[in-house]
Amino acid sequence: MEFTIHTLKTASEDSKQALVHAQQTFSFIPNLEGVLAEAPALLKASVTLWDLFETTSFTAVEQQVIYLTANYENGCDYCMAAHSGLAKMMGISKENLEALRNGTPMPDIKLQALRRFTQQMVQARGWVEDSEIDAFMRAGYTKQQVLEVILGIAIKVMHNYTNHIAKTPLDKQFQPNFWSKPNTQKLGFGEFSYDFRA
Repeated sequence: MEFTIHTLKTASEDSKQALVHAQQTFSFIPNLEGVLAEAPALLKASVTLWDLFETTSFTAVEQQVIYLTANYENGCDYCMAAHSGLAKMMGISKENLEALRNGTPMPDIKLQALRRFTQQMVQARGWVEDSEIDAFMRAGYTKQQVLEVILGIAIKVMHNYTNHIAKTPLDKQFQPNFWSKPNTQKLGFGEFSYDFRA
């Protein structure tokens, strides 16, 4: 199935305002937003929730950790490349970014706790144990942030699933951060996770 990557010329009137907003945000219209424009309601939801997520209590780097973790778990090549660039802009360290991209432990223990909790939420579809929530909070996070993680994941579900079905081509701006999922069976990621339940 081939999906159109809309521009301001081809998009419906219902999508144009959201595309302009995307252009103002990224300095160009990413191919993902061009695909989303086929469904104005989905594009508008994406843009609105993206802006709302920026108002959460997470720092800019923490927001990118959540996004990148969800992207990794969902195997979204497009979003991993795009957010790798965004995370660099937000000031994430090279070592933490490489860990997120490779599926290996992050040097920053608190960020690793955020990454671990987000991973668990995605894998368990929200059915995480109370002990996992407690461990997340012992790492320095709050009940508010437990819920805010859900918002970040919801945004990535819209983006990742769209990219899966549309096979969205990577924009030239994101090409330097090209990504494909490593062989996680060999990495044994779970063996290296930090445990805050002790």
